[in-house]
Amino acid sequence: MKESLLLTPGPTNVPKRILDKTALPMIHHRTKEFQAVLERVNANLQKVFLTRHPVMTFAASGTGAMEASITNLLCQSDTVLSFSAGKWGERYRDIAKSYGMDVKSLEKPYGEAFTPQEVERGLAENPKAKAILITHCETSTAVTHPIEAIAKFTRDKPVLLMVDAISGLACDPLRMDDWGVDVVLAGSQKGLMLPPGLAYVAVNDKAQAAIAGSQLPKYYFDFAETLKAMKKNDTPFTPAVSLIRAMDEALAMLLEEGMENVWKRHAQVADFVKKKMQSLGLKLFSKAPSNGLTAIIMPDGIDSGNAIKVMRDGHGVVMADGQGELKGKIVRFAHMGAACTLPDAQRGFDAFCDAMNKTGFKAPVHA
Repeated sequence: MKESLLLTPGPTNVPKRILDKTALPMIHHRTKEFQAVLERVNANLQKVFLTRHPVMTFAASGTGAMEASITNLLCQSDTVLSFSAGKWGERYRDIAKSYGMDVKSLEKPYGEAFTPQEVERGLAENPKAKAILITHCETSTAVTHPIEAIAKFTRDKPVLLMVDAISGLACDPLRMDDWGVDVVLAGSQKGLMLPPGLAYVAVNDKAQAAIAGSQLPKYYFDFAETLKAMKKNDTPFTPAVSLIRAMDEALAMLLEEGMENVWKRHAQVADFVKKKMQSLGLKLFSKAPSNGLTAIIMPDGIDSGNAIKVMRDGHGVVMADGQGELKGKIVRFAHMGAACTLPDAQRGFDAFCDAMNKTGFKAPVHA
């Protein structure tokens, strides 16, 4: 069998060029050698996020970035608007709730995306809101939200636009500064092509001004201390040295390709997958599809879990089932990061066709 191919919405395949960096002999983190790596990484993160503002790195999963953004930028009494249309929007909402905030939860049916007008209306009805929480790419449904259009009416208002781009960064276009996004979160194991274990938070001037006013408890995820250490190319606590050295290589790969080309590649592969699925007569779940993954609705009588098992066991191709109420109903075919190539997408499609045939749906093997 060929080497396993991860077509899941994280973790994604890690290129050998990056993996090799994780195997380098360990170095001490309080040395000029590591500080040089960190300085380069911090500068290149800004180029990938398309911001002149600092991008902080933490040893955590993306959920750590979510929680850190809540505890460092908001207060317990704050009104927060949550726009959720899937599991990850709900997680961001629930973290804010867990800290006792007045969360106004606006929700859309799974598969749908919020319009800029709906976000604007929500803010008009809650003019004292301190933050808007929204996902860039909602991987539970394969939906992407129109962040650029939403930011047009928030950038000149006191409300913080806080965007969970954990799955969207380096897959769908995102221009933090040009669009006027205040806070951008990301994770290492998606479009950035790294193993899980790093979380990122970028904060513009408006967001940095909110740090001093936050009264929620924090210690490890302390933005003020992290930003202070970054000015010396350092970290407040022991960093994930091997992952950061791997990140140095991942960022170099993205910038060698160029972010415009990275987005173009993802769009081309997403278009390929969508057209292939539609050629089989299958329907797509998302009404506003992301370029990072495609969610395919299973025909009546076919459980997505069975098809996924055939792909994994028979072809070494790993895709993801639906979550929650969508379990057994959709297959999530991801095309993120290094696995976002036409040959990988074709291999995934061939495996998908075989799995569908073996679970009761007649699909041509080479459609």
